[in-house]
Amino acid sequence: MVASQGRTADQRFALAREWDEVLAEVRALPGFEDFLRPPELSELLTAAVGGPVVVLNVSRWRSDALIVTTNGVRAIPLPDLTLEDAHERMRRHLAALEAYERSVEAAEAAQTALAGGSGEHALISGAYRAARERAAASTACERELVETCGWLWDAAVAPVVAELHLENADQPPRMWWCPTGPLALLPVHAAGRDDMWLADLAVSSYTPTVRALLEARRPRPTSARNRFLVVSALPGDPATSKLLAGADGHDVVPCDTVEDARAALPGSAFVHFDCHADQNLQDPAQGGLRLSDGILRVFDLATLPLDGEYAALAACKTAVGGTSLLDESITLAAALHYTGFRHVIGTLWSLSDQAAVAVFEQVYRELTGTGRFVPDGAARALSRATTLLRRAGARIHTWAPLIHIGP
Repeated sequence: MVASQGRTADQRFALAREWDEVLAEVRALPGFEDFLRPPELSELLTAAVGGPVVVLNVSRWRSDALIVTTNGVRAIPLPDLTLEDAHERMRRHLAALEAYERSVEAAEAAQTALAGGSGEHALISGAYRAARERAAASTACERELVETCGWLWDAAVAPVVAELHLENADQPPRMWWCPTGPLALLPVHAAGRDDMWLADLAVSSYTPTVRALLEARRPRPTSARNRFLVVSALPGDPATSKLLAGADGHDVVPCDTVEDARAALPGSAFVHFDCHADQNLQDPAQGGLRLSDGILRVFDLATLPLDGEYAALAACKTAVGGTSLLDESITLAAALHYTGFRHVIGTLWSLSDQAAVAVFEQVYRELTGTGRFVPDGAARALSRATTLLRRAGARIHTWAPLIHIGP
């Protein structure tokens, strides 16, 4: 036993030495001097040049909001935020969304069967029952969202709002959220209750990590690319194509197959996905966008040499990651951001066709207001579009799924 343990220790030391040698060899290469080294604090602070970055850290020991500004980092204790509560909120949130999605699928299937039948009593009864179950699931889902957004406000967001004095701002400032653990699956940007909502106080964006935001802020060489790729597997001509066609200097190129999308994405500066999506919470890299001939998976996107300015995903659950490694969330939205698209709009849960059209018409009308497509205003344009929905009386389930990732 002792000899075996000794051999194991020797093997580990040998592997450690080999790792150090390989690391030194990589860092000797031009451009790789800082490979796997953590960035300096002074460098990380520049990520907050456009507004504060708030890292919500939740653990079994304590929870804090780490507020990163250009002046430094300060920790705000969050005593009402516990890991147990966060896990329970995440569980209830996902369960309510899943129940609602199942009820929608069942209702649509019942309506399809009724339309294709001859009015049999069983089909009529089935469609009526499915419609009632969908309405009940919708009510339960909205009730859960109201409770979750209220809890997020009380436990995590209100202390940050008070610390940053957001209530006193002349106009809503930009801010970035970097939630960790189970909070990564919850709509932090929609936190609020009664007549107090974060969306009225700030324009919220997300970032997978502070370093990712720092990288997205780095200046890029001026590009002459002007292709706006519209990937759509839905029937009819996407409304977004008509809106974007009016922007000068941009070639709007449609495609609907995995092969065409893989070929066109690397050369596109802007892309809009108008299709359905599948999300695998246990193996998120296998989730993807459903096109006419198959699924464009998260893994596929991560292998492409992308370097675009903007990507929008008007699809289901494109920003929801896995549940096993919550701090290493791999999503469609994050994959596009990590692989080169500076601005990404994604959805935390399924978005209705009507809401998608209303929001993106407003967003693209604003981003093409100068005659050219200018994606740097994406976060504010999205915030204004969803605020219009909310103030018109839309439910949280309708206005809150859309989020912005990027600078």
